[in-house]
Amino acid sequence: MESGRYSFTSVVFYSIISVVLFCVLATSPASADWGQNEVEVNSVYEVGSGFVHVTKEITFTNKDENTRYWQGFYSSLNYPVPPDHSNLSSYDDSSEVGFKKAEDGGEYYIFTFNEDVWYGDSYTFTLEYDVRTDPIYTTFTITEQSDTGTVELIVPDDYETYLEDVGYGKENLHDHTVYTFGNASFQEFPLRIDCVKTVDIMVASEVVSLGDRNVNISVEYRKGNDEWAQDVLEKTATYLPLLEDVWGVPFPGKSDLIIRESSVAETKGYDGFNYGDGTISLLHSAGDRVLIHELCHSWTHACNFEQLWMHEGYANLYTFLVLKQTNPKKALAMKSELEGDYDKKEHQFAWALDGWSIPDEYNTSSSERIGYGYSKSFVFVSDVYEKVGFERMQIANRKLLAAGKVNTSGHISIIESVSGKDFDNMYSNFV
Repeated sequence: MESGRYSFTSVVFYSIISVVLFCVLATSPASADWGQNEVEVNSVYEVGSGFVHVTKEITFTNKDENTRYWQGFYSSLNYPVPPDHSNLSSYDDSSEVGFKKAEDGGEYYIFTFNEDVWYGDSYTFTLEYDVRTDPIYTTFTITEQSDTGTVELIVPDDYETYLEDVGYGKENLHDHTVYTFGNASFQEFPLRIDCVKTVDIMVASEVVSLGDRNVNISVEYRKGNDEWAQDVLEKTATYLPLLEDVWGVPFPGKSDLIIRESSVAETKGYDGFNYGDGTISLLHSAGDRVLIHELCHSWTHACNFEQLWMHEGYANLYTFLVLKQTNPKKALAMKSELEGDYDKKEHQFAWALDGWSIPDEYNTSSSERIGYGYSKSFVFVSDVYEKVGFERMQIANRKLLAAGKVNTSGHISIIESVSGKDFDNMYSNFV
């Protein structure tokens, strides 16, 4: 019968189509999705002179239910690599593993497996690369995306190592130390590693003539960083007279100012630290903004401000005013950054500045709260400055230094007395 033959032909035809589709699916490669598969990463970070060598053994296991019953396999893995890397290579037990940079501009590479990974199977390969660092200050960040695996940090004995407060194992070997972490340590926050090579300390000095006296500036630095020391010395000699001009007050610090090239441990995790005794600790990586900010604290310490927002708000305001003269582009970027950070975080935190404090040691977990306090202090003190005006703000600064000790009510009183304006609403909104 015609109809019967037609029906049979249709069944056979669609059966053939089904077989062809099955074969296509079964041999179609896919790029690994971390969400439904298992990726174990065992990493080794080895500190060298001017670089960190990174080795990662990566094991990918196909757990994708959609590839069961030979429906598909995985043939590659997308994995992040730092943008400043060099000497990237990858291989498995038998040969090199091919890779290429992501075409969408992302900071990851596509590593092509040397075999198809079907459901339930695993594939292991290794990638290696170097990250350049300063020969004396080796600072880098460890970030791991895998839940399983370990991280080893290998540091030669002629380096001092500073780690944040995380759990780790430590083994002292012949000429190096091995620190061991679980990958879970890096899931919420990356871990900053700071290793400082042990070298001799040198001193560079210069006498600067300021408003009412000479000040001897000494920069203590590690041997080999002469260029850094000279740069800090010259910039300090430039910034101090400018700070006197914008504050309207002669430099109130000691006649001997020491700026010390410091480790993260010495700055307590911050980029810089002014101890209030004529000594400033400064990270080698700290820029002009940090240097000016710490110099500003010579004035804020002399004011005996009781509240942290006064110290940091004034330091950032006068850093901004000096940068406006020396580097307007950096000044605008600083202002935009602090105002943007305040706008972004105000609804999240929204607490009064009089209640703001910072931990003795900076840590990643509290960075958002710390940053909010700095940005809100800057916005508030800047608003006061705009309302009071440059010259009357200088008069207020002289009164603040003469007051001996300044709390919030004393600050309001001085600002209102020199400006002749009411600041109650402004203070109530911020303080």
